[in-house]
Amino acid sequence: MEYKDIELIREEGIALIYLNRPKVLNALSETMMVELVEALKETEEDPNIRVLILTGRGQGFCAGADLNRFIAAQQKGKDHKKKWGFGLLDLPRAFVQYPKPIIAAINGYAFGAGWNLALASDIIIASEDAKFSQAFVKMGLVSDMGGMYFLPRFVSLSKAKELMFVGETIDAKEAERIGTVNRVVPKDDLERVARELAKKIALEPLKPIGLMKKILDQSAHLDLPSLLALEAQAQEICSQTDDHIKRIEAFLERRKKSLKQEKRRK
Repeated sequence: MEYKDIELIREEGIALIYLNRPKVLNALSETMMVELVEALKETEEDPNIRVLILTGRGQGFCAGADLNRFIAAQQKGKDHKKKWGFGLLDLPRAFVQYPKPIIAAINGYAFGAGWNLALASDIIIASEDAKFSQAFVKMGLVSDMGGMYFLPRFVSLSKAKELMFVGETIDAKEAERIGTVNRVVPKDDLERVARELAKKIALEPLKPIGLMKKILDQSAHLDLPSLLALEAQAQEICSQTDDHIKRIEAFLERRKKSLKQEKRRK
């Protein structure tokens, strides 16, 4: 499929999705939201893709929603709810339901819905010049795109309220300190580091990673018995896969050789 507002590249088991509206710091257009959902479907169905990296072209990751769409809607008297319903519901849901790991590589600004898009990912790496803000209140709006679900899972409820009520901008180091970023790296190293991590993940079996992602995303809402039951079910599934059997056999063979070598040294 050809895309207009995003760019999809495949390489060695990794899919890279670039938000591609650099002139407006990759602000989310309706086209971009539709294309993101389609790209997720496309890469989910590709058996050669094991990890996805999401980043932005130019100087920003995503500056949030394209405010020109609000202005156009007001001028034309259109219904905001109908206009924005797709992105507000289907896009974050598509991220959560995506069965493969998503690494968000934050290059520059991640404001509003852009920050929440990153929070919907599994791992977040930021460049040193990245900036983050729950800027919705500055526009007289509430946090959307799942922000009120995702952010309190990273920080305390009171910290999430502070970030959303004030809408101030924080830098990459502060985002890392409060737990919304896994690591901060030099700007020029961002994509390299993201690729290296993606390659490490891509070497591991996809089935257990997908199951762990699914269970971990539910874990905050489960009691211990329910979680243990899901773990047991997942373990039963994984124990019957070729990946598990081959890796156990390889481990036992390596241990056998190691024991023989130790005996010879003695």
